[in-house]
Amino acid sequence: MSKARLTSEPGVIFARNVDWNLFKTFFEIARRGGIGAAARSLNKQQPSVSAALQRLESHLGARLCIRTSRGIELTVHGHHLYAACQGMYGSVQNMPRAASAVSGDITGSVALRVISNLHLQPKLTRILDDFHHRYPRIEIKLDVAPWRDVLHSLRNGEVELGIGFEDRLDDRYVYLPITDQVQQLYCGPKHELFGKPAVASGQLESYPFVITQDEPMPYVRYRDRHGLGKQIGAFADNLQERMWLIQIGMGIGFLPKPVVDLSTFSSTLWPLLPETEAPICSIYLMADAQAVRSAPAQLFLDTARAHLEADDCGTEPSFAPAARPMANEGSRIGAA
Repeated sequence: MSKARLTSEPGVIFARNVDWNLFKTFFEIARRGGIGAAARSLNKQQPSVSAALQRLESHLGARLCIRTSRGIELTVHGHHLYAACQGMYGSVQNMPRAASAVSGDITGSVALRVISNLHLQPKLTRILDDFHHRYPRIEIKLDVAPWRDVLHSLRNGEVELGIGFEDRLDDRYVYLPITDQVQQLYCGPKHELFGKPAVASGQLESYPFVITQDEPMPYVRYRDRHGLGKQIGAFADNLQERMWLIQIGMGIGFLPKPVVDLSTFSSTLWPLLPETEAPICSIYLMADAQAVRSAPAQLFLDTARAHLEADDCGTEPSFAPAARPMANEGSRIGAA
C-alpha cells in the first residue's frame, strides 16, 4: 500500500483530526456516571464537558449516551467506546513506568501512609528490601497515621499508596492482602481475670474498656454484638499508650496480638478470649485503581504484588524483564 493511500485511510484521518482530550472527557463521563460528576473530576464547567461530548459524537457520527434522571446511560456505541477508552487509559497509565524502566535510571520518591508497627510484618520487610535492591535511587517515605487517616489520605489523593485496615472493599481501589491480624482482648495485672483461663465474651460485659477515638469496624461490631464496652475507662489513639493504660488497670481493650507478643508489655498483658473467638483485621496495601500513578509508586505496587502472589503460591516472586539498576546508592527510608 502506498504512503499516499495509507495517509488517506479514514482511520488515519480520524486519528489525525480528532482532539484526543475528547476521549478523556468521555471516559470520565462514562465511569463517573454523569456530566456533573465528570466535570468535578476534570475540574471543568458542566457546559464545556457537555460540549466536548457533543463534539466527540459528531466526530464519530454516533450517539454515545442518553441523559436520564439518574445520570447517563451508555448506548451500544458508548459501551464499545468506553471499553476502548479503558485500554487507552491503561496504556497511558503505564507510560511513566515504561519511560523510567527504559532509561535504566529510575529515580524519584514514593510516599506510603501506613498504620504503626508494620516492621513486625515479615512480608513487608521482604518487599521493602527487594524494592530497595531493585531501585536503590528511589526514596521511600513512610508516614505513620491512624488507620482512618490512611484511608482518607488515599481517597483524597494525598498519597498514592496506603497500608492499613479496610473491611468495606470498594471496586475503585486495589487491595493487596498482606496479613490477617488477630485482635485479642487484654487485661492488666491488677484485673481479677489476669492469669486465669480464657472466658466467653458474655462474662466481660461489666468491665470498662480502653478504646480509640475511631475504632476499626471489627472492634465495633464485636463489642456491639456482645454488649461490651458500655463503660469507657479511657481513650488513647496511640497503640503504645493503649497498652500502657490497659496494663495499669484503666480497663480491658483490644490490641493486635502480634504487636503485644513482641512488645515490652507482653508479660503484663493477659489475653482474655479464646483465640478462635478473637476478631480479625485484614491489613492491605491499597491504591486507587483509577489513578495515574507515578513510576516509583507503580513500581512499588508491582514489586509488592509479585511478592504477595508468590507467597500465596509458595513460589519465588516473578518479575517482568525490566531494567534493574546495579548501583549501590542507598534510598532514604524515613518518616514524612
